[in-house]
Amino acid sequence: MMFEIEIFTKKGFKNLRGEHILSDICGLSIENITRVEYSPLYVVDGDMSFSETEMIASEVLIDKITESYVIRQCDTECCSRVISESFDVKETDRLNLDFSVIEVWYKKGVTDTVSESVVKAVKDLGLIKEIKVKNGHKYYLYGEILQVTLNNVATRLLANTLIQEYKIH
Repeated sequence: MMFEIEIFTKKGFKNLRGEHILSDICGLSIENITRVEYSPLYVVDGDMSFSETEMIASEVLIDKITESYVIRQCDTECCSRVISESFDVKETDRLNLDFSVIEVWYKKGVTDTVSESVVKAVKDLGLIKEIKVKNGHKYYLYGEILQVTLNNVATRLLANTLIQEYKIH
């Protein structure tokens, strides 16, 4: 089974990477982006149960004090159905805000050392199963933003297009 784990900064804590990206955007004189939030993403693929995936999220991937997570069940192309949340703010809270999403992932064949570390940590937890982990980044950009601006931000700040690909939602 395949699961996507998205990590969020809890309310009351600063999303430092998001603030840093917003500062970089302002430095490029790009307007209409009022806020940026950053979330690490992990896709775990293998013979894993939901409870094992939840253990990976809570014991390996998050800082329990400052972060929370959402687990989505995936098919081969899309991870959409939320099956677990570890925090009180639902994704639907974003529905009332005007925002765009940029996801950044390594291209096939590129070494992903973060994913390799997660696989090792999972084995250290005692889960001796063959799994694959893919590491990505999700950026929520708030404001009324043109597609050309999103592409500009993605290629100039968020993705190294030699080794990474990006998707705009």
